Amino acid sequence: MIRSHGAGSLRAEDAGSTVSLAGWVASRRDHGGVAFLDLRDASGVVQVVVRDTAIAHALRDEYCLKITGTVQLRPSGNENADLATGAI
Repeated sequence: MIRSHGAGSLRAEDAGSTVSLAGWVASRRDHGGVAFLDLRDASGVVQVVVRDTAIAHALRDEYCLKITGTVQLRPSGNENADLATGAI
């Protein structure tokens, strides 16, 4: 199985779970040593944090990725109410 969850199906209740996602890079934002990816699939969009700059630097919009990681809540005040996945 390529993915354990759809990108848009994850919620705050999934915090602490290890998941595998597959989708396309909708956007990438670099912030000095950490990159934020918006990963999209048919179910929606989720933000992925990449702390390895060597990997993050090579990623571009529309790249196809499979990502395995741990779901974490966003820090208080950084939630995005415009996204269904905005709490994570």
